[in-house]
Amino acid sequence: MGDVLSGFFTIWFVIGVGWLLAQFRVLDANGQRALSQTSFWVGLPALLFGSLRTAQLERIFSLNVIVSLLAIFITLGIYLILASTLWRRSAGHKVIGGFASCYVNANNMGLPIAAYVLKDTSWVAPILLIQVVFLQPVGLSILDALTAKKHGQRTSMVSNVTLPLRNPMTIGVAAGLVVNLAGIQLPELVTSTIDLVGGIAVPAMLMAFGISLRTGPLPGSGNAGETVAVSVLKVLVQPLLAFALARFVFGLDADVTLAVTVMAALPTAQNVFIFAMRGEESVQLARDVIFISSFASIPAVTGLAALVHII
Repeated sequence: MGDVLSGFFTIWFVIGVGWLLAQFRVLDANGQRALSQTSFWVGLPALLFGSLRTAQLERIFSLNVIVSLLAIFITLGIYLILASTLWRRSAGHKVIGGFASCYVNANNMGLPIAAYVLKDTSWVAPILLIQVVFLQPVGLSILDALTAKKHGQRTSMVSNVTLPLRNPMTIGVAAGLVVNLAGIQLPELVTSTIDLVGGIAVPAMLMAFGISLRTGPLPGSGNAGETVAVSVLKVLVQPLLAFALARFVFGLDADVTLAVTVMAALPTAQNVFIFAMRGEESVQLARDVIFISSFASIPAVTGLAALVHII
């Protein structure tokens, strides 16, 4: 359990650094925006390229991927129904709320949890691929189109369709997959440089998040009902769906059931906050759900792991 707790400690320590930078007026909202933009355009593409370049892709051709896909999209569907009927949210808000309800922190939280609970970090690859290949391009394309419309920019059908191809993270994912599938061995000078650049992504995201906690409203001061509901969808509904599908629908063994359940119980990714900042949409919702789920996922992961062993 020490590895899991140390992973959470590292995250909250760096968030605390961001909070202190805002507290002592070293960085303000402009600094937060600069960190977010740097992470989005530079750090995250390099990080995703490095992750997918070395990922064990054989896991993506097994039933566990279907289970994870179904758990994600059922959870997303529940949120969209609530957002459309109960809360009557805008399209942009639904994109961020949808991300917050099912987009898991597969990188900096998935790896230590996979290492400790599952004893195999390659379980992170399937959930990472599902998110960056399916969820991210579609969601960001919609968000970019809505942002352009909000600012009075005219876009064509061709422009909207090709948005994923012009998104830096999609480019990083595609390049990493090509290198991985083709078995291309890149020079160490190239890989070490890309890894160095990718290393700025997570600290920049976390510090930007910490600044927002200091300069923005307190967590939960917005629409508390929606925030709590989305957090419950993320840390309870999504993993319970994954568990039920794996065990009772697909009849997967205990090890695979544990893997898909634990991966689904990870907290909402900090990427969602960066997406919200970039699209200038529902930033507080993204921030608050990340804040709540990052704490709630600790007992959730522990309890769900025990549930898999019992049932």
